[in-house]
Amino acid sequence: MLRFDPRRILHSDFLPEWAGAALILIVAAAWAAAIGFHLTVTWHDGTLLLAALALVLATHVFGSHRFGLIAEYFALSVLATAAFGILSYLSMTTGRPLVDNDLQAADRALGFDWLAGFHWLQAHPAPAKILQTVYDSLIYQGLYFGVLFGLMDRKANLKEMFWIVFAAGLFTSAGAALFPAFGPYKMFGLESHGAYLPDMMRLHGGHDLRFELSKLTGVVSFPSFHTTMALVYIYGFRRAGVIGWLVGALNALMLVAIPFFGGHYLVDMIAGAGVMLASLGVVKAWPRGAPRAQEAVVETVIA
Repeated sequence: MLRFDPRRILHSDFLPEWAGAALILIVAAAWAAAIGFHLTVTWHDGTLLLAALALVLATHVFGSHRFGLIAEYFALSVLATAAFGILSYLSMTTGRPLVDNDLQAADRALGFDWLAGFHWLQAHPAPAKILQTVYDSLIYQGLYFGVLFGLMDRKANLKEMFWIVFAAGLFTSAGAALFPAFGPYKMFGLESHGAYLPDMMRLHGGHDLRFELSKLTGVVSFPSFHTTMALVYIYGFRRAGVIGWLVGALNALMLVAIPFFGGHYLVDMIAGAGVMLASLGVVKAWPRGAPRAQEAVVETVIA
């Protein structure tokens, strides 16, 4: 039964996580100001976040802990996604030499023929449609993860997922900054399949750095963040019984789709797998008491 509990209005289950997302935004703002990067943000862009925060307050006021976890995790995810989306754009502005030729050479050394696979899918629309649908499922997996583990009152799992993705976002942005690439769509003259390419070229060229938040897209080729997230969700759902097995099968199929629907080299995916392992290692190595201690400090300051 829901009951009014005004003491919970300012309560947060994810204080260190909010601080982490805010820190990324501060770093991104400073970087943007330094290079003349302009991002148009409208009130409409904040509608989803504001609605989620309103739901968080409602669930806290009426003492609905599990629904509060879901709502706050969703709101936090919206903010963090925007923060790392901006950071990924900035990471492509370093102007370092493109590494596409090296990545293509690595694929050839591994015996991976990207163009042959792409043409096969173009000639077989049924499997192509299935793989496209699977590729596009990532956002729904994220939503489902928050709902499922919130309903199960598994705050520790939600926190762990946040920090794994947080670390992965940092590693991926660093990879893009050091080793920028446009990907196979550009290299094989298939630009019409890469809607993100105009943004990537503007960013790498350092000109016309004006963008709209609502129109940001994925601009990181190496390493493949899609690969990282497919593996992260296999890990995150691993103890969810039958659901975990289904998610694992879905993401195994997604790995097949990523090169051709994400415009990635095979070595992008290998690097993405490395990012997942590195991010998991960082989070697992972090002292278990550290997040609780940080949260206690912040709660004390607010009180």
